[in-house]
Amino acid sequence: MKNLTCILFALMMSISTSNFAQRYVAEDDDTGSSFENRSRFSIMLSDVLVRRISLEYERILADGKMSFHIPFSVTISPFEDPWSDDLHWWAGMGVKFYPTGQGTVRYFLGPEFRILSVTETGDYGYYDPYGNYTETYSDVDYVNTAFLINNGLIYSPTDSFFVSINLGIGFLSRNPDSYYEALVPYATPSFRLGFKF
Repeated sequence: MKNLTCILFALMMSISTSNFAQRYVAEDDDTGSSFENRSRFSIMLSDVLVRRISLEYERILADGKMSFHIPFSVTISPFEDPWSDDLHWWAGMGVKFYPTGQGTVRYFLGPEFRILSVTETGDYGYYDPYGNYTETYSDVDYVNTAFLINNGLIYSPTDSFFVSINLGIGFLSRNPDSYYEALVPYATPSFRLGFKF
């Protein structure tokens, strides 16, 4: 499972890299002029509350109605999340669709795939040969995966700055060796500040 996940992530990254390397010349539907600042870099301020540093790079494609994005997060001080894991880092890859194109206020939605590095604390019990029950606790490192559908709203008051809110809803797939349930609901709300360049 780990090998399949790594291969899938590498494939998605290679597709994304080839798209980012291409140069696009597009025209704005309303004005007929080309829009600039196709690259976006944002910081997820809401993740500071859960002691993480989370960043995202996004590249808008030619028609302005689609983009690829690569989010990344590192935990400063791990703590147990609602899924009984201590999250260390996660990285992802996704696509955003902008039904109305680019503008001052715009809505987006799209899928995102994530790989998460976690430490799981499991409590295991067993009976010894004398019939005594013993509980043990152990920490095991796993790589989990998640699939989300993002919904969000972006507000761009200037040509070089934006703020956005996003809610990703989907499911988390645990490592097959995990002690806990294999497939659980997963949600990631975020508030972001970003720059265009």
